[in-house]
Amino acid sequence: MDFNSKNLSAQFDKAVSYISGSNLSDVDTQLKLYGFYKQAMEGICTLPKPPIYDLKGRKKWYAWSDMGSMSKEEAMTSYIHLVTTINPNIETEKTGWVTVSTFANDEQPLSENEKTISDWVKEGNLNKIKTYIGNINVHDCMGMAPIHWASDRGDFEILKFLVENHSADVNFQDNTGQTALHYAVSCSHEDICKYLVSVGAKINIQDEDGITALEMCSDEKLKSLLSIN
Repeated sequence: MDFNSKNLSAQFDKAVSYISGSNLSDVDTQLKLYGFYKQAMEGICTLPKPPIYDLKGRKKWYAWSDMGSMSKEEAMTSYIHLVTTINPNIETEKTGWVTVSTFANDEQPLSENEKTISDWVKEGNLNKIKTYIGNINVHDCMGMAPIHWASDRGDFEILKFLVENHSADVNFQDNTGQTALHYAVSCSHEDICKYLVSVGAKINIQDEDGITALEMCSDEKLKSLLSIN
């Protein structure tokens, strides 16, 4: 390990120590940090997706798997950079973090030509989605279709656009048999649940574990809404 690698590792350890001793309440930031940390420590996520009833486990799994093929060094750098945005005062401390955080710009994201419509859905990039031509009822490398990502992310505007302008099949199943309604129910996205049912989403489609969207619904209000429709 050369000097730069040792320095990066040392700064990463400091950043982890800082977060461990902080009281971070923002869930999205927690998940991003978790994803960067797991990628830095273990590399590409190869674990199977947790079952749909394990909501916390699924969110953490997505946070890690979304890192894709990012290198461990890039993940460390991104972790450090995010910590400096949480506490800008860290940059004035004699830790070397200011220099290290500038490495974040060296990260090699996917080019626009490499991105799929699923990537645009995850990014919330409706303008790009509007330019897409082709069938969107197909599985991506994660075994999901764009409608699953939109439902999981709770992006009502994009999900509605996919259905009404790209003919997204509301009952299309991912590689574990889950529909967009399964995702919406698991994340308690009531507006998306109501919309999906209104355009023909079935409440009784079973996933590979034999669980329907209605059966996995623990919210009585939402369960009543689904049952009525």
